[in-house]
Amino acid sequence: MAERIDLTGKVAIVTGAASGMGAVMASALLEAGAQVAGVDLDAAGLERKGAEWSRRHGNRDVFFGLAADIGLIEDCRRAVADTVARFGRLDILVNNAGVNMGLAIPKGATGRVRFWEAVPEGWLRILQINATGAFLMARFATPHMIAGKWGRIVNVTTSYDTMMAPGLSAYGASKSSLEAGTAIWAKELADTGVTANVLVPGGPTDTAFFPPGFPRDGLLKPDLMGPPIRWLASEQSDGVSGYRFIARDWDTSLPAAEAAMKARAPAAWPGLAAAAEAQRK
Repeated sequence: MAERIDLTGKVAIVTGAASGMGAVMASALLEAGAQVAGVDLDAAGLERKGAEWSRRHGNRDVFFGLAADIGLIEDCRRAVADTVARFGRLDILVNNAGVNMGLAIPKGATGRVRFWEAVPEGWLRILQINATGAFLMARFATPHMIAGKWGRIVNVTTSYDTMMAPGLSAYGASKSSLEAGTAIWAKELADTGVTANVLVPGGPTDTAFFPPGFPRDGLLKPDLMGPPIRWLASEQSDGVSGYRFIARDWDTSLPAAEAAMKARAPAAWPGLAAAAEAQRK
């Protein structure tokens, strides 16, 4: 049986909560006892998930849906302020919302697009959501956590191979920015009680990132994000900061702390810099 993690009294924001991995992580936090504000552009999706979760949790005030565009400064400021006004505090931020390369593909084009062929406005929008949006949410959420002397920031990035893949220039750049940002934030948050870590599924995942009709065989299931997000959001992970955790490698048969040790590595791959330095010597 999975180890019970208790998040009673904690308040979380999950971006991209209306579907996919965001919905899985929001649900996992709710099941552990947290109150959750879900942020998404999909207001109807938030309403459906909110009704489902409200019924499941006895119609208690556990979920708050916030329709917002995390690419906009004022929407991020409002999402944090409204969450604190509704639940009285903020302890956990899960930066999950993201968009794929579709916005940068010219109309009528098929397949992956090279950087000099990308639609500039779409390229910028991908960076705005995947990287700048995560920063903005963290920018406004972190002071509340520091004031409470405890908090969690969990950023969803992607694999190193995906960041460097041809045809994914905007997506790779946005996720590598967030990966490096996590490592920087963890250092800047030292001794505050607030941690910053990365959580990735560990491979292509069965979400709306892949269009209808795309072969689903072999894709990871988004449910695998549940166990690690509960642990990362809990007091069990006190002092653990600046790491990336791969949900695919999380062994639910082990105690959560042991599973975490086996599934983690330093964020932003500092070993690459060490290897490059060794080659120069």
